[in-house]
Amino acid sequence: MGELIESNRVIDKEQLRLAFQQGAISVINKKKSLNDMNVFPVADGDTGSNLASLMQGIIEETGQQFQSIKEVFDAVAEAALVSARGNSGIIFAQYLNGFAKQIEKEALFSSLNFVESAKAAVKDAYAAIENPMEGTMITVIRAWAESLDAKEADLKITLSRGLDNARYALKETPKQLKILQKNNVVDAGAKGFVLFLEGFTEMICRQGETESIIDSALIQEQLSVDVSQSHHQFDSVPLNRYCTEVLIEGEDLVQEEIKALLQDLGDSMVVATGSKKARIHIHSNQPAEVMRRLRKMGRILQQKADDMLLQFEVNTNQKYPIALVTDSIADLPAEFVLKEQIHVLPMNLIINDVNYLDKLTIQPTEFYEMNRVENGTASSSQPSLKAIENLFSYLETRYQEIIVVTVASALSGTYSSIKEGAKKFQQKGTKIAIIDSKQNSAAEGLLVMEAAEWIAKGESFDTIVARVVDARATTKILVSVNQLDAMIQSGRLPGIVGKIAQKVHLKPIVSLNEEGGGSVEGVTFSTKSNEKRLLKEVKKMQRHHSIKRYAIIDANDEKRAKRFANQVKAELGFEPHYLMEISTVVAMSAGEECIAIALSMEDREMEEI
Repeated sequence: MGELIESNRVIDKEQLRLAFQQGAISVINKKKSLNDMNVFPVADGDTGSNLASLMQGIIEETGQQFQSIKEVFDAVAEAALVSARGNSGIIFAQYLNGFAKQIEKEALFSSLNFVESAKAAVKDAYAAIENPMEGTMITVIRAWAESLDAKEADLKITLSRGLDNARYALKETPKQLKILQKNNVVDAGAKGFVLFLEGFTEMICRQGETESIIDSALIQEQLSVDVSQSHHQFDSVPLNRYCTEVLIEGEDLVQEEIKALLQDLGDSMVVATGSKKARIHIHSNQPAEVMRRLRKMGRILQQKADDMLLQFEVNTNQKYPIALVTDSIADLPAEFVLKEQIHVLPMNLIINDVNYLDKLTIQPTEFYEMNRVENGTASSSQPSLKAIENLFSYLETRYQEIIVVTVASALSGTYSSIKEGAKKFQQKGTKIAIIDSKQNSAAEGLLVMEAAEWIAKGESFDTIVARVVDARATTKILVSVNQLDAMIQSGRLPGIVGKIAQKVHLKPIVSLNEEGGGSVEGVTFSTKSNEKRLLKEVKKMQRHHSIKRYAIIDANDEKRAKRFANQVKAELGFEPHYLMEISTVVAMSAGEECIAIALSMEDREMEEI
């Protein structure tokens, strides 16, 4: 077949591979301008970044040789699902997957084959969207595909005419959406699709040339950019707080079934499915429930949950010139975190090889259940360097200075990772202080709370940093451990010692030393005796210091925590500042059914002054 058909009537696998690459780099080159024109469906300013993520995936996946046209399309479709972000990215990914479904195992691809496949895939793109809106990328995709002439044997002519029609459809988008007309822009996603077509068409029309016109240096520069997280802007308070995205893998993933499964959990849903993978985007107040339901459909490969409400508050009503950042190990009431606009880097919880975001995409009770099934094999890790850099990139454009309070460096690599992530921003002149709290859980939370109060009072950056450093010495946490399994598995209690302790039913009280390392403050033989010993330690600290506030936390034992809170209140004469569930990362080592008290103190000499 191949040698008998004129070269301008077919496309071979190598030319197709290069065409996809050229289309991808055309989008990446215009990432910033696409971000700048992004006003629909929300003014995220991230459409360019989201499409660039998809295009980077395509470039990486097509950096090899293929045996057939179908292999090229399958590789591109897979890469698109894995790398897609945001509405536009997922719609584009679904269109590419719809295209790939039409391809047969042929060495060459005729103009007729191409046109028929392009037209058939339009319905897949529309099916991805919960409520398709004309005047967006979907409109331009349809206009382009419908204008392709199946009777024209010359693919160059077909694609050139199709590109002209796509450009015209793009120009018309402001007439279809008032928000585009109001802002005097075309739709950013639709523009991204046209940019891709321009690069793709250019390469096809250069048939016979073997060299790619892609700037490889530029590709490498763009590939170093992380676009895994988005920063949203809204004109009004978002109805659903978290922009949630998930990539799952499984057999027989049906688009409509996934939509029906998640229908009641939010809005702005877009679902793209391939042969064995699906990419889901949804705005939801329940990202953990989204994950729980999707686990029924397949294995979760990727996930994210961006706090759009916090971003809205910062964008529309930024309270302070100093940004306050901590990690999710710091146990603080969610309402306080939002009210004081504190930015939290979630720790990673790994269960059954799936990476969850602490306090976002998994709830504590669910963690305990899953951890029991996995026989305590869950583990944790600090936020990725890319996530840290992404947050600093956002903060430096909105704040004058940044203060970060981290979990004790003796317990986690988070402090070191954040220091590394801050370097390039500090070198550019951004004022960032990273403080090792030498604490964890609610003790770290109390330090963050004090820092927030000093920021609210208008204290200077250097003063706040110095005061937080000083406050570490007068902040304490005491944990009443009820089950030893987690401490043994995490290495907090050595194997032999742990087994002996288990056998005689020891109930330790653990804390942190001056350097943030674990220490045992005492042991008892019953839960009741353990609580008495804990209260005795609180009384001792009250005699030597002045306890100005305290917090009580628990790991799936709220009843016990409330009972102990009443005992402490009777002793100190005032309520806990807050009572809440412990960070699941801490519970992994302290164990289920533990309770803890964190205290913030002042020396009596300082109080008298």
